[in-house]
Amino acid sequence: MTVTMTDFNPQDELARERNHLAADRSLLSFVRSSLTLIGIGVAVDQVVSAIAPSGRFIDIWAYILSLLLLGLGVVTLALAIRDHQGEMQRLKAPVYRYTPRWPLGATTGLLTLIIGTLAFFWLGFQLWL
Repeated sequence: MTVTMTDFNPQDELARERNHLAADRSLLSFVRSSLTLIGIGVAVDQVVSAIAPSGRFIDIWAYILSLLLLGLGVVTLALAIRDHQGEMQRLKAPVYRYTPRWPLGATTGLLTLIIGTLAFFWLGFQLWL
């Protein structure tokens, strides 16, 4: 396809560049959030291992909690990379078509809130006993 001067629209090109930069910022934000979830998962496991007597029931649940956080971080990172690649493909197309996407940030936030709330109440229950 040959591009002529009449086909060139500076507003379209600037909009594509703006969307490209926004997609890059979103990916970096998800990388940061995923690394935070992974780090918190490792920290939970290390802290509980250091302060709880080994073999207690709390060790198993802390290990499960850390695996949930690690898994959520890895899955979020993989989905964010896939979403970014799809957005880059849409931006490279001759005609950009907007397609609504899955709200990955809201889903990750909700799952983190659910995991954190359950862990908070479970830990409070364990310390109460």
